Amino acid sequence: MSVTAAGFKRFARQNIFIPVAQTVRIDVALEVGAASAGDFGSYHAEPIDPRAAGSEPSIMIFPYGILVNKQGKRFVDEGPGTIDAFYERQTRRIYEQQDGLAYVILDAKYQKVPNYRLAIRSDRPPIVAKSIEMLAEALQLPPQKLRDTVDSFNAACRPGNYRPLELDGVGTIGIDPPKSNWALPINDPPYHAFPIISSNVFTFGGLKIDSCARVLNPDGHAIECLYAAGETVGLYYRNYTGATSVLKGLVFGKIAGGHASRAGQPIESRGRSAK
Repeated sequence: MSVTAAGFKRFARQNIFIPVAQTVRIDVALEVGAASAGDFGSYHAEPIDPRAAGSEPSIMIFPYGILVNKQGKRFVDEGPGTIDAFYERQTRRIYEQQDGLAYVILDAKYQKVPNYRLAIRSDRPPIVAKSIEMLAEALQLPPQKLRDTVDSFNAACRPGNYRPLELDGVGTIGIDPPKSNWALPINDPPYHAFPIISSNVFTFGGLKIDSCARVLNPDGHAIECLYAAGETVGLYYRNYTGATSVLKGLVFGKIAGGHASRAGQPIESRGRSAK
């Protein structure tokens, strides 16, 4: 598909002055001939507290507890590796549960983890109860089911050298799903819980660019004067690499700005500005 002058002018007219906080028109760029990249069927999943009113109220504390669905059952390994490497895959499993909702169940021991508050960005407090049954009632979960889940998990825990800030291999035995690290019994009241859903931070699909941040057409040629950076760029497939959405905005934004400024200069002055 080729880009017509009229098509590009329409794109520029609709997009050049869009405030950052508003939706960027990826669809309009595609209409005028931009190529796509990334997985349009997937998105960056982040575990958040649905009760919260603030921005990005992420709940990343579940490696130190267990995750249960609305039936009071575990459904995923809560500690397969470091949280930054695995939270998105675990959040996708939360999305698969009934109503896309899960709860992290914790006991008092999680508050002894150094800097544990950094893993809880919600502006809402945890749901607290003196017993597992009382916590289940507060969460509107079947009390006996949650009690059985916690008892089965506790029985599967084994002694080990618990190290909360590194992979410690303290896992469960004889339970499905297992917990691979930081598996301590949930037996120290009071008991805390946070609800968690999967938020869609951004879609993986976007525009295809080259190393100069220029948007490409399907033939691999750059569209003149059209650049993309940040979340408008299609980059990811299957899984998101932590912190790289901000990083690709920084890197490709700088590259795009530099390339655009040089491209707009007279030929005789471009060499001087590139130094």
